[in-house]
Amino acid sequence: MKGVLGNQYGKVGPVVARKFRNENVYSAYQGNVANPRTEKQEIHRLRFKTLSQLAHDMACGARWGFVTASKGTNLSPRNMFQKVNWNFVTAAGLDAISVDYTSLQVSKGGLAPVSSAECNFDTPNTVKVDWTRTGAACQCTPNDKVYIFVYCADVKSGILSAPISTSDNTKDIEVPNDWNGLKVYVYMFCRNEGGMYGDNNIPAGECSSTTFAGQGNIG
Repeated sequence: MKGVLGNQYGKVGPVVARKFRNENVYSAYQGNVANPRTEKQEIHRLRFKTLSQLAHDMACGARWGFVTASKGTNLSPRNMFQKVNWNFVTAAGLDAISVDYTSLQVSKGGLAPVSSAECNFDTPNTVKVDWTRTGAACQCTPNDKVYIFVYCADVKSGILSAPISTSDNTKDIEVPNDWNGLKVYVYMFCRNEGGMYGDNNIPAGECSSTTFAGQGNIG
């Protein structure tokens, strides 16, 4: 119908309507769908559920870090987060799910990343981050900013910093009082906050890959 009826979703009489790759797709309703529950399929579902929860908990970082990487695809930034991080959520069994937090990516793109970083967690309510950044001129713009994302798995929540000048090289990030004593993971990425830059064709919003800055217990 080329959109004459608008976007259709869900079961309508004997058919099911959905959107797939920007097309309205209609299929016959299947009343009895086989849904086997083998251990392998249950583990797959458990990994997907865990990753979906992570995408929700880390959304304040991922929605910025993956916004340009997801453009031109049929994926949202959170969906792109799940795709990129699939291999970092593993399960040896139904009771043995694990997340490699040190490898998780909260951003993806062609901008030059933070080269190295280290953190200090000794001060209550605070994460102190120091970093350096080097990169080819074709991967940097004068409008680049650094973002710091601090994630606490125990409370399933994260904090994204305001944009920071790449030349500052240090920043104190305040965290909630109830995070004191808890373990946090710190990630960093760069983002072009200006327009298209020179002959490098770096668009506004372009991000870098993620740099894992460190982990530790607050205070």
